[in-house]
Amino acid sequence: MKKLIAIASFYLMLPLSVMAAGGPAIELEPAQNNLRDQDSLQRGAVLFSNYCMACHSLKYMRYNRIARDIGWSDEEVVAKMAYGQNKVVDDVTTRMLPGVALDVLGTEPPDLSLMARLKGTDYIYTFLRAYHQDENGNWDNTVLKGTSMPNVLEGIQRHASSEDYAQAARDIANFLEYAGEPGKMQRLDLGWKVIAFLLVLLLLTYILKKEYWRDIKH
Repeated sequence: MKKLIAIASFYLMLPLSVMAAGGPAIELEPAQNNLRDQDSLQRGAVLFSNYCMACHSLKYMRYNRIARDIGWSDEEVVAKMAYGQNKVVDDVTTRMLPGVALDVLGTEPPDLSLMARLKGTDYIYTFLRAYHQDENGNWDNTVLKGTSMPNVLEGIQRHASSEDYAQAARDIANFLEYAGEPGKMQRLDLGWKVIAFLLVLLLLTYILKKEYWRDIKH
């Protein structure tokens, strides 16, 4: 019995030792984004186009779907995100030519369609704001040290207020959360309706059960 307890204790402690070996987790700042804020989504779409699409794509999104969801016309989304270079039915792809990323950055930038679902908006928000310069003037990121990605928001960081800089990062995180699951708000809204329907159905079923069993003696 003692041997079994010792073995069980070993396996229970193993996950804790693995987590401890990984070191302290990164403390993420809350993005506090809001998918119902269409103004934020529109600003995030423009910021993503201006600062991210030089390297990154959203291959699971089309311009016309974005326009429909965030309150733009087809003409507006092409003008504000694609600058007239794409059709409204095209996928949202990077402007970088094939092979350039490997030559310049040494790696292929990831597609960001599902980044918010993979990492979360707090991670994206914190990552965008975690760039700093060392004593030699080189940029690095405390969230992902040695990252190949440059500080794309450097201009905003240097020349705008801290509130505007934080809002830009929040808008991008908000837009990427939308891109990761465009139907999320519709799903959440439908979920409450389904729960309400099931509660009403439960009440009706209970009343019907009481009626069926009213004259039956137990």
